[in-house]
Amino acid sequence: MKYCSTLIAVRDMEKSLQFYKTLFNQEVEVDLGWCKTLTCGLTLQEHFDEVAGFAADTMKYRSNTMELYFETENFEEFLTRLNNYPDVERLHEPKTYSWLQRGIHIFDPNGHLIEVSESMYSVACKQFEQGKNVEEIAKLTQHPLKAVQNCFKEYKLSKMSICGTDCSACYCYGNMCNGCNSCEGKVFHSPEGCAIYECAIHEKNLKNCGKCKEIPCSIWTATRDPKFSDEEFEQNISMRIQALKEM
Repeated sequence: MKYCSTLIAVRDMEKSLQFYKTLFNQEVEVDLGWCKTLTCGLTLQEHFDEVAGFAADTMKYRSNTMELYFETENFEEFLTRLNNYPDVERLHEPKTYSWLQRGIHIFDPNGHLIEVSESMYSVACKQFEQGKNVEEIAKLTQHPLKAVQNCFKEYKLSKMSICGTDCSACYCYGNMCNGCNSCEGKVFHSPEGCAIYECAIHEKNLKNCGKCKEIPCSIWTATRDPKFSDEEFEQNISMRIQALKEM
């Protein structure tokens, strides 16, 4: 036995499809005429009363007993999109819950309640950026410590360049540079771009240097920070290799 999908009844399939395509970037994954499954797994069913055997006058499209829940990494971008469609009914305006998550409830064309909130990972990242530790954030977000620890691990990995350097620890980060991953190796201090990034990503088609058998290679040596002594450079290499192993 396995759970397959959530199905909601719709009165006008085309109107409902347009709503979910426009606001939620959904496409039709399976098209069975009256029944269409979207890429997120949600199924829209037209003429549900006939299919299930209900009397048409018993159909209740605004029960307020359940919701469809969506998360986004960019809540502000979703609100901008939503504001372009003033006809979409809102239960309330965007608000921040006691666990720091921002969200909004809206209704689809058939009166089904939908919640759209920023992901808890995004919430945690904002707190990490402020310098709070996992224990503090677990308390603030009312989430299990282990869940916040997992967010922190993902957050640290997102700041890690392909050569194992923690970009967020650099004094340039957030000012002159948003990190190697963000700028795709086109670092401000090198007109030609990062040779390590070019080698790993474009030439060898690797996710990072940790997948390369030649690590640490001559390119690492050639791009060595001149401020490092030999001992400091060796320590730096060891730290980066360890970070790549953890990735």
